[in-house]
Amino acid sequence: MITDNSFITGWDIGGAHLKVARCNSEGKLIQVLQIPCPLWQGIEHLKQAIQSVQQQLGNQNDMAAITMTGELVDIFPDRQTGVAHILDCIATFIPEHNCHIYAGKEGWLKPDTAKQQWQYVASCNWKASANFVANKINNGLFVDIGSTTCDIIAVVQGSAVPRGYTDQQRLASRELLYTGAIRTPLFALTNMAPFNGELVSLAAEVFATSGDCWSLLGQLRVNDIQDASADGQSWSKTDCARRLARLLGTDALEPASVQWSQLAQWFAEQQVHEIIKACLQVLSAHPQLPPNAPIIGAGIGRFIVQKCAVHLGRDYIDFSSLTTPALDSAADHAPAVAVALLARHQIT
Repeated sequence: MITDNSFITGWDIGGAHLKVARCNSEGKLIQVLQIPCPLWQGIEHLKQAIQSVQQQLGNQNDMAAITMTGELVDIFPDRQTGVAHILDCIATFIPEHNCHIYAGKEGWLKPDTAKQQWQYVASCNWKASANFVANKINNGLFVDIGSTTCDIIAVVQGSAVPRGYTDQQRLASRELLYTGAIRTPLFALTNMAPFNGELVSLAAEVFATSGDCWSLLGQLRVNDIQDASADGQSWSKTDCARRLARLLGTDALEPASVQWSQLAQWFAEQQVHEIIKACLQVLSAHPQLPPNAPIIGAGIGRFIVQKCAVHLGRDYIDFSSLTTPALDSAADHAPAVAVALLARHQIT
């Protein structure tokens, strides 16, 4: 039960990061943070990340509202096993009576029930964000771009109205794109790029990622990136240019040359165009949306959402403007914020 002295922590357990948001009983955000958590390397990384959060926040006795996508990582043979192992890991740090697992329309489940009804729990974090936005915005298109993926959900007359619910359905409807601001291999965006006046074929290797491009273009700050680069080196512009050059089979002997930022712009435009096409596909499924319905942006890649809004001729609303206080970190990690604030109203 939530009392006047209660605190709620929203946990969004991903495959690469653990995102956490803490609020009080009045819905005021106290802290939002992200911890690196390469879950694909082993469950011990999730244990370490949870311990780190509890040491920083002292939130061991908070009500815990939990969502996840980490069940997809390849240490688990299937998603059901992933959900169960993640919940078992959580149980070693958070008392069962404090655990509430978000299951979308199925409501909030206790851990044992969540294991049995795992299909309502797996990769459900986007539902929390979209439903939170729908409580604040009557009509719009919600777009959350993180380090790896992009969610695109229509909000119509105060309700989130996705066409797909599973990842497979959402990939088909283009409400889920595996493209993000940091971890997307550049050859996933295009197999050719202009260089020295020619259109050059790219090496089909993970030599460089979207983070290299957005860093070169000044949209990502080095200190804000917690992911490893493709070669494990820094996110400095010199290293980013070197990785881009490797993708073209050459070297960045002059890393400050304008040719590298131009090359980064090429890849960036491919990614923006891909997301715009998906937005238009989602919009086409909801002709009842007003033509001036805004785009609501979230995620560390929401600067891309702003570009899409300009292309589509629609107003842009930042997710952070929907929270109190309006924190950039709240928009960066929208699902963690959303489950915390939804739990405040929905769990009694």
